[in-house]
Amino acid sequence: MMSSGWMILGGVILLVSALLFLMICVFKRAPKKKKPAAPKPLNKPQAFYIREKALLSIDKVSFELSNSSIDTRENYQRLSMIMRTFVSEMTGRNVTALTLSELKKMGLGSLSGLIENCYAPEFALKTQADFKTDAEKAKWMVKTWS
Repeated sequence: MMSSGWMILGGVILLVSALLFLMICVFKRAPKKKKPAAPKPLNKPQAFYIREKALLSIDKVSFELSNSSIDTRENYQRLSMIMRTFVSEMTGRNVTALTLSELKKMGLGSLSGLIENCYAPEFALKTQADFKTDAEKAKWMVKTWS
């Protein structure tokens, strides 16, 4: 006859192995968090093209303001989108939909300050001269971005 101690030990081993089997099954089925892929470095011709496209867009917006075809507020909105698109293309991270506070947390240098200036609440006080200064700052940032 078997002693009751051996039966209890067998039951405990069976229970532990069943629990381990269930844990393994659960962890295999759980979705794994994927790290965002690191942006691929741009080659020089690609970076040059992106820079030139941004510079031409900034010049076009400045020209449209001087022709008075659009107002200063719309120019600032366009400048903000140009800069966001430029940074998105250069870094491989989409920053076009981020809020200003999220941009500041990313630590992208003077980009957040430039975009913050585009959203200044005193649009009524902004003039064409102010926009031209801000457009020159944006062009300088595009030229010096590394």
